[in-house]
Amino acid sequence: MATSPPAPPASGSSGTPLRKDAERNRQRIIDAAREVFGEQGAHAPVEEIAKRAGVGMGTLYRRFPDRTELVEAVFLERAQRYLDAANESLRHEDAWQGFRSYLERLCAMQSEDRLVTDVLTLTLPTSPTLQQLRERLYATQNRLIRAAKRHGGLRADFVPEDVVLLLVANSAIVRAVGDEIPESSSRFLALTLDALRTDRPSPLPAPPSSERLLRAMQRPAVRTRRRANAGRPTTSS
Repeated sequence: MATSPPAPPASGSSGTPLRKDAERNRQRIIDAAREVFGEQGAHAPVEEIAKRAGVGMGTLYRRFPDRTELVEAVFLERAQRYLDAANESLRHEDAWQGFRSYLERLCAMQSEDRLVTDVLTLTLPTSPTLQQLRERLYATQNRLIRAAKRHGGLRADFVPEDVVLLLVANSAIVRAVGDEIPESSSRFLALTLDALRTDRPSPLPAPPSSERLLRAMQRPAVRTRRRANAGRPTTSS
């Protein structure tokens, strides 16, 4: 199994080791950025990140003078995980199963970590380090696609951009109903994979009931209304 390189010791933008309090602040900023990016995307305002971390803007900019540095700190380890998944799938003896396992792992990662979509769909701010890693990922992914076309029955008109579209669609499913219907992602992928094959279909996960789907779709709106109501001042009679 491919392994990620060990993380380097935390350091400031100058590369010098951080004091313990500065290191704690740095980690708090990274943790807050991971939350905010997961909720709002990688272009979320840094002011919200500082607020979530409980630090001032001066502290944030001392630790991360440039947004790109913060994006790298949050996403680099994740991008390496996706590359590892692609390399492992490429070693599969069956080309179709290798391609299938790769998409299954990516969709499972989306269910666990909503930052996956930003890493894999070119929506991150420019970062040379991340871009280099992502280019390696796409090169490996394209090898999986070519092998599945030659030996695994993948339809000839499938293109790498279709992987991005698939992940965008799966991300919408995860955000809308993933908490209530966690198997919805695997059902969507199974349907999609069968549409990509040229021969036999595979068994599908059970579909959600109409009531369960409706309840899951309504839940985000209910949460939004509750947050709005919580922010209104109370009045006394």
